[in-house]
Formats: sequence, structure tokens, C-alpha cells
Amino acid sequence: MMTKYCEDYKIECFPPPSGLDYASHPFELFFSKEEYMFDFMDIVPRSYKTLHYERNHDTKSWELICELEGWRDCENE
Repeated sequence: MMTKYCEDYKIECFPPPSGLDYASHPFELFFSKEEYMFDFMDIVPRSYKTLHYERNHDTKSWELICELEGWRDCENE
């Protein structure tokens, strides 16, 4: 039996170029479902830019489905 890996959705997270008081680096995470990917966004700092991808199973390539400049509305925090 083949094992299915959690690689149907992916987020690439990019910190702002400057202004953070802590060390930060771009990172990416993989998810098995789109809803899990967007649930994860609750903990991404609002200043991060995120690119959201879905894997095309025919071509095995990543297709951009969403790009966000900051996730949460800082006026409501």
C-alpha cells in the first residue's frame, strides 16, 4: 500500500523586509486539505506575506491559488 503524504496544499510565508524585533526567515508548510492550510493562518503574524498553492496532480506542479499581504486586520486586534 502506498503512503499518501500531506502535499496537496502549500503555504510559503515571507516576513516583512525589516522592522521585526526577532530573527525571521521565509518558510513553507504542506497540508493535506485546503481548510487545514487556512486554519494555520490564525497563527501567522499579520505582517507576513503568504502565497497559497494547490498541487496539480496531473502535472505534479504547484498552482498559485491565493496571495495575501498580511492576514489579519490589525485595527480589530
